[in-house]
Amino acid sequence: MSTSHGQQALRYEPYSVAGERAQQQSADGAMLSHRVGHGIRREIPLDPDEPGVTIGRSKAADITVTADAAVSRLHAIIERVSDCWVVIDNGMSTNGTFVNGERIGGRRILNSGDTVRIGESVFIFTDGHPPEGEITIVPISLPTRNDLTDAQYLVLEALCRPSDAQTTYSYPASNWQIAHDLCLSVATVKTHLRAIFKIFQVENLPQNQKRVLVVERAIACGVIVNHEG
Repeated sequence: MSTSHGQQALRYEPYSVAGERAQQQSADGAMLSHRVGHGIRREIPLDPDEPGVTIGRSKAADITVTADAAVSRLHAIIERVSDCWVVIDNGMSTNGTFVNGERIGGRRILNSGDTVRIGESVFIFTDGHPPEGEITIVPISLPTRNDLTDAQYLVLEALCRPSDAQTTYSYPASNWQIAHDLCLSVATVKTHLRAIFKIFQVENLPQNQKRVLVVERAIACGVIVNHEG
């Protein structure tokens, strides 16, 4: 089904077969990626020559997220402005739009690696030119439960708790949420997280990517299993 912008609507259903790459890539390499299953991502190229890309539960949206009741019918717009990509939420959504965990008002410029959360669904924006500090790590051996102390495992489990490994990918728990859930100080949580980042080999990544990638790796390699949001 074509939208009013002439783009093909993309619908995210629970347990849908996903992860296929779009055949036509964006002219500047910009895209959104969204995890729709266990270790499965769908990549959505962004075309700078097209009007703004709408995201919402409406069938008329360019990216339709039908499985997430927290997403408004018209939730947010992503568009090219000059040489930047921006996400726009001018009060059109009920639950807000968040970039790297911070609620936006109006427009927010997106940088490569930024996470965009709408409702309980998280998209990762990349502009085709990764930040200088961003590196791709291929672990020689994947972490196991035995690589974590009991305290580290409890913190990791709490970090992953908002995520549903089978459907949408929610933003990981905050330090305050973890501290509250486990009756720890925020300082103690931060200490454990630094160790966890090192174990999962993400300590050198940009700050806005560490938490999301740790959750994804913990689920993908089976350290966190049978997880429920």
